[in-house]
Amino acid sequence: MKILITTLLTLLCVTASYAKVNVVVSLIPQQTFIEKIGGDKVKVTTMVQPGSDPHTYEPKPSQMIAISKADIYFPMRIGFENAWLDRFKEQNKNMRFVHMTKGVEFIDMPKHHDEEHGETHHEEELPFEWAGHFSLKKGEYTWSFDKVKGKYADATMKFLMIKADKKSDDLIEDYEEEAEKIFTSDTKQPIHNNIDTNKQTFELSFDQNKKQTVFKVSIKEDGNYIFFTEHMPFEFEDKEHFFKDIHGNDMEPLTSHPKSDGHHHHESFDPHTWVSPANVKIMAKNIYDTLVNEDSKNAIFYKNNYNKFIKEIEDTDTKIKNILSNVPNNSKFMVFHPSWGYFARDYGLTQLTIEVEGKEPKPKMLRKIIEKAKKENVKAIFTQQEFSDKSAKAIASQLNIKVLKETHLSKDWSQNLIRMATAIENNQ
Repeated sequence: MKILITTLLTLLCVTASYAKVNVVVSLIPQQTFIEKIGGDKVKVTTMVQPGSDPHTYEPKPSQMIAISKADIYFPMRIGFENAWLDRFKEQNKNMRFVHMTKGVEFIDMPKHHDEEHGETHHEEELPFEWAGHFSLKKGEYTWSFDKVKGKYADATMKFLMIKADKKSDDLIEDYEEEAEKIFTSDTKQPIHNNIDTNKQTFELSFDQNKKQTVFKVSIKEDGNYIFFTEHMPFEFEDKEHFFKDIHGNDMEPLTSHPKSDGHHHHESFDPHTWVSPANVKIMAKNIYDTLVNEDSKNAIFYKNNYNKFIKEIEDTDTKIKNILSNVPNNSKFMVFHPSWGYFARDYGLTQLTIEVEGKEPKPKMLRKIIEKAKKENVKAIFTQQEFSDKSAKAIASQLNIKVLKETHLSKDWSQNLIRMATAIENNQ
């Protein structure tokens, strides 16, 4: 018996010594930073996967399971965290939350060039906050609204369904103008909570005596459907996804267009902090301190890796400065999404943006952007796979310049920044 107990204790000690620190992060670059320092002592789960929009991402069930087992979550102050961090805390009350950006000096999100001259974008304002494009089979679906922290986000919500009969890369944009007209016309209450009419705005009312109000969505034939909602769907999500098929499977949009008015998920500060080597040095120290605090027995291992990573960050900074050494100060480069602000700040550049409040610009605004690009002698436009490049291509065709794909969410962080610097230098 003593031998058995001794053996079991030995196995437990060995298992404990090899146990990894379970870490969850929001973005791919964060995963890179943590693995540089944590090595094989950490297991990292990343929420926003390549190709997804970090402003509107919704976690998968498998990721919620990872949350329930995690030791540490490193928030990054990005859009989707605003809606989900409280739910992550409820999922795992023992998980530590450590802001990776602690100590970083934030800059403001850039204003569009017309805003700098006192003009506003009232023409861009719409009566709905969210639109989602779904490919649906004939059948019954459910759209649920939950009380969050004991109450619904609003007592009612307007809801519009449009069956698309066009073929397009962006059906939401194609139907936006029509949806705006329908949305502001007469509304009606769904009978028996059944949404079954194409191109009819419904006024949904929520049962204040229940934690959840469920509406049936009746799809009469296969096709592409666009839903326009007065509020963001995630405002009414507690523990379950808002849209499901009859079998209870989550239905995800092929594309979605959130309206960004500064209230829901777009911040006044620029959250894209990781495109700056100076910022990443601060983040590296936060990661190192957190891992040592969590797993002190491997402190020397973390210290050695931390020092190596700091050297890599400094080398990256030096290479970028050398690449851009012949680029005039305050040189302009154009991007669709304003994700390179810290990079521009660090290296004496200016980014010009295409998107207007998180969306493709409408024709009037697009014409102004083209004139701005001509005036600034823009040589190339940088787009990201996470966002549409429709307007970027329109501008490029007018100016006879290139559209270049450079994501700010690459796992290969150092080489990604070097590639961006090289592309800017090559297109001056």
